[in-house]
Amino acid sequence: MKVLVVEDNEELNNTLKEILEINGYNVETAFDGEEALDFATYSEYDAIILDIMLPKIDGYKVCQILRQKGIKTPILMLTAKDTLQDKVKGLDIGADDYLVKPFEIEELLARIRALIRRASTEKSDVIKIGDITVDLAKREIVRDGKKLMITPKLFCILEQLLLNRGKVVTYESLMNKCWGINDYPTKETVRANIKLLRKILENKDIIQNVSGVGYKIE
Repeated sequence: MKVLVVEDNEELNNTLKEILEINGYNVETAFDGEEALDFATYSEYDAIILDIMLPKIDGYKVCQILRQKGIKTPILMLTAKDTLQDKVKGLDIGADDYLVKPFEIEELLARIRALIRRASTEKSDVIKIGDITVDLAKREIVRDGKKLMITPKLFCILEQLLLNRGKVVTYESLMNKCWGINDYPTKETVRANIKLLRKILENKDIIQNVSGVGYKIE
């Protein structure tokens, strides 16, 4: 899962990035409203954590512009303001949730999980493929009662394939979802990671090649 963190406080921005990455998310960061619009317009994210008090363009305006552009990525707004009017304003312009600073990290993670689940209406938290069980909420893979070790990037690839079961997931989609804007993946990079994923799953037939296009799981 890919998350954009927009926060002008460098220390908090870095902390959020670190915590989200530890919890298996692929994270990109922006420090002002203009940067946030560029990132959110030209990259796909599963969720955006958006501070309201930002340089150049504030979070309210960023949210409003993204919704006007037809971008439906779930947005969790962060603010130090705790008035009803502020909450209503954020929700009215298209934010999906609202979290007041200071907040507990566990609550932030729970809110993000809830937003991503809500946005993916066809998503089941637990998916079985053969003798393998994948828990998307816990970000765990289990085979015969044994938890498999997997990197966040490989889990992201598997997750994208599972969320699009029966459909082809293109190389470009996987690169956009599972690699950061400062990475430079190629088709060969994706193929190498698919090879590693098949090895971990110990079943090369689960993930099917679609020649020259991408991969799919039936």
